[in-house]
Amino acid sequence: MAFAVFRPHFTKLGKIKDISRSGMAFEYVTFEGAKADSGEIDLFVSGARFHLARMPAQTVYDTGVVNNHYSFSPFVERRRCGVKFGELTEEQATQLRHFLETHTTGLAP
Repeated sequence: MAFAVFRPHFTKLGKIKDISRSGMAFEYVTFEGAKADSGEIDLFVSGARFHLARMPAQTVYDTGVVNNHYSFSPFVERRRCGVKFGELTEEQATQLRHFLETHTTGLAP
């Protein structure tokens, strides 16, 4: 599985749901309505040696997930966040391209 986390506090960690060269969507669990921030984001893959660090990212949307499986607590909420990547370094662009080729079902034209 692939995950994303916002820097610098690493408090918003979520599973990547959709990703492309220009941005991605991920779902995360939060407490008491805290939302994902813009800034830098890291991508990594569980069980693999892949870590793409400090990608500039701007939050485009951050919304609650209707079917909230975490309803055991009124303070815990599952959210879906969409981000647009900022200007990547050449190394980040290369790593992202590698991620898309090896850890997704395919590239869109």
